[in-house]
Amino acid sequence: MMRHVACPAALMFVVVLLTSQAAQASSASFTVTRQGGTLKTVDDSAEIPRYETALAVGETVTLVAQGIVYPRGAAPQPSEADAANWLFDDEAFQLEPSDKKSLDKTKSAVSLKALKPGKYRARFVGSILGYAHKYDVILNVSAPK
Repeated sequence: MMRHVACPAALMFVVVLLTSQAAQASSASFTVTRQGGTLKTVDDSAEIPRYETALAVGETVTLVAQGIVYPRGAAPQPSEADAANWLFDDEAFQLEPSDKKSLDKTKSAVSLKALKPGKYRARFVGSILGYAHKYDVILNVSAPK
């Protein structure tokens, strides 16, 4: 019968190697912006921070979430997310191609063309360095001009 005995030093090395990136950062988050426009902060202290913007039917809005890490003793730095996804009402919006040239691997974007008037929500869900986050963007869509 063969037994496997783990070497404590080797095990500790693997643990340190796997957690080194998370240990260097004291926290991580996302910033949510609108390309070519502004997002008004509705409530960023809520469990799910909310922002708001307006557009008309036929207009396209591009929302961008960028991963940010906050290293101890250093300025915030952009970072690639572990997971990132935008959720939206596909009856109210048509997914449009995003401008990939203006994006890097730290950003997740969605371009939505408004199809009908109303008040809708686009939700970003993402994870970075083990921190899960959600953000809501309220889209106030007016009738065409």
